[in-house]
Formats: sequence, structure tokens, C-alpha cells
Amino acid sequence: MSYRLVCKSDEIREKSMKMFRVDHTEVLVGRLYGRLFACNNSCPHRGASLVKGELKGDNVVCWMHGYEYNVFSGTLENMKSWKKEDAWMEQSSEWRRSGDLTLYPIMEKEGTIYVCL
Repeated sequence: MSYRLVCKSDEIREKSMKMFRVDHTEVLVGRLYGRLFACNNSCPHRGASLVKGELKGDNVVCWMHGYEYNVFSGTLENMKSWKKEDAWMEQSSEWRRSGDLTLYPIMEKEGTIYVCL
């Protein structure tokens, strides 16, 4: 594996994220607290595009079901309760299951950002 050029540093401002295609993979790149992060753009829960979500603390929040993943550790931090009312019954608990984010090594050098897939 080797590092691939993604973009110029000034394209990723503080508290922002952007999606790039790197070697046929959609990679979400962002910056929080001056730190860069890179992960697969596909939500581990149901595959929604994470770039459509928002940043909340250290987490990216998926726009589709509200699952929150830590962008630095990759772990699932929070998921919304799906129980709408007391009589509501879940058909399958498997539906709620989610893995963690796929994180990629990222570096910034001389005004350019690189990721390693």
C-alpha cells in the first residue's frame, strides 16, 4: 500500500468534510481540531453516503438513520432509538447491527493531503 494524493490542504477547512474517489474507493476526508481524518464514505450500518451527514463533536452523523461514528477511532458511539411507541415491535434486531468505520492512514505534507488505502 502506498499513499495517494487526495487534494490540496486548503480544500479541507476546519470542521468540514469532503468525499474523494481514490483508486475506485469513495473516501471521506475531514478536519476537526486541526486533525485530519479519512474513512470509507459508506456508512457501516446500511451503506448511506456519510458525506451527506454532519459532524457532531468527534463524530460523523449519518443522515439516513442517525448513527454516530467517531472519526478518529472509527467506533460506533451512538444510535437513535427506533422504538416509536410502546406497542412497536422490531422485526429483526439484525437490522440495527453496525460495524465500525473503515479508517485510512492520512498525512499532510507541503500543503497537500494524502491517504493510504
